[in-house]
Amino acid sequence: MKSEKMTPNADIRKLERHFVPNNFVLTDWAGLEPFFKDLADRPLNTRADLEQWMKDISELEAVVSEDACWRQIRMTCDTTDKALEDAFTYFCMEIQPRLQPYGDLLNRKLIDSPLSKELDDEKYYTYLRNVRKSIDLFR
Repeated sequence: MKSEKMTPNADIRKLERHFVPNNFVLTDWAGLEPFFKDLADRPLNTRADLEQWMKDISELEAVVSEDACWRQIRMTCDTTDKALEDAFTYFCMEIQPRLQPYGDLLNRKLIDSPLSKELDDEKYYTYLRNVRKSIDLFR
């Protein structure tokens, strides 16, 4: 029997964004906060609204997380570059602390929404359980 040879492929493609513009660059809180305000203020009238809202939160969290990770990677790859260290420190001191209250607000909005009871339990059980735990931990 002939074994198949795997060909490594690094063809990594970013998912298309629908909420955060593809050209968005996280530079400061003033540029990021409007996305969180949109999610906090957005009316949720149907289960479809809620599911889209959840997708938008996920996308925003991914954008922020990717930015934070790249800042840390760049800083650790070149420990002599003070600007890279400052960019990471700025994220940790100026952006990260402001994310947490919004995260809690959005978690509560999800759990408090009567529409959350209409979500497919098999699909969302673990996610909703984690959101409830995050609310408990934030207190």
